[in-house]
Amino acid sequence: MLNHLAQGTEAHHAAADGDRLAIMENPTIERYRAFVGRIYCFEAPVEAACIATRGVPRGLLRTHLKTPRLAGDLEALKLPPSDTAQLPGRAFDSPAEALGWMWVLHRNTLLHGLIYRYLLGKLPDAMATAGDYLSAFEGRAGALMRELGDALDATARRNVVTQQMVGAATAAFRMQRQWYGCALLSPRRPPAPTRAPRQAA
Repeated sequence: MLNHLAQGTEAHHAAADGDRLAIMENPTIERYRAFVGRIYCFEAPVEAACIATRGVPRGLLRTHLKTPRLAGDLEALKLPPSDTAQLPGRAFDSPAEALGWMWVLHRNTLLHGLIYRYLLGKLPDAMATAGDYLSAFEGRAGALMRELGDALDATARRNVVTQQMVGAATAAFRMQRQWYGCALLSPRRPPAPTRAPRQAA
């Protein structure tokens, strides 16, 4: 499934990586604060939806979710999570859809070690107090990706489920590009996903 997802969403990878690496072009504390705030606004609702979705492996929720680290970084940057816009907690329609979105979020972490080490030289104080999100999976991102891949394989027993995962990942990439590509500097509410998750029971 990792190969299926990578091949099926390849057209979105360069833009997603560019959005994540943009903070390295002109790193300032103000830009880093906006960077972390925007990531929180996008990823926290997605992770909440994964938690609310029945059938998502609980082990992945313990090892792969990063909202608490983002919230801690925001507090350190004097931008409390309560001051940022969030979407209400909802559930995805199926574990396959949730895992497709989770894969997109985790793919971002493959760049975090590079970004963290660069910013450590440019913004050492910020990284010392508010670099928990970027350094969370330092040296472990690849191993955690393989663990996620095992869960994807276990869920994708039918071709229709495989396509559902690729479709969910594609929707996640498109929404992420729309959100990170906007010109606003302060965190704001992202638009709802194209395939809106259902309300949790």
